[in-house]
Amino acid sequence: EMSEEVRIASALHDVGKIAIPDDILHKPGRLTDEEMKVMKQHAEKGFRVLTESESSLLELAATIARTHHERFDGTGYPRKLKGKDIPFEGRIAAVADVFDALTSKRVYKPAFSVEKANEILIKERGTGFDPQIVDASLAAPEDIRNIMIVYADR
Repeated sequence: EMSEEVRIASALHDVGKIAIPDDILHKPGRLTDEEMKVMKQHAEKGFRVLTESESSLLELAATIARTHHERFDGTGYPRKLKGKDIPFEGRIAAVADVFDALTSKRVYKPAFSVEKANEILIKERGTGFDPQIVDASLAAPEDIRNIMIVYADR
């Protein structure tokens, strides 16, 4: 089933971060413009690591790695794809990745509440994210909470 394949493949969305220096990955403060430029390379690097596989699952993972930072309005990276030009699985991963990042503690920020994360998704609906995917995630709060419990960082 497609949803199960996207779930599995999306686990590799940030594999390109293996090529990003630790001092940038774990920096507690805001990244400089130069550091951000380096960080943004992880999407394309992840794609290159995963592509040209004979595995359809790894090809799906490559697409997700490359497109999970594209924005619905075309201002994302690495290729500035817009709207439906962003593969469906990349649009799904974008919402899931940002929701996870917002609700998780990071060296540079505390974890936000689910409500605050949802407010941000709503604010970015149609600009950062596919409106249909935002709506679908908001329509399934129990599913989202269950996923957060099962996949909580230990």
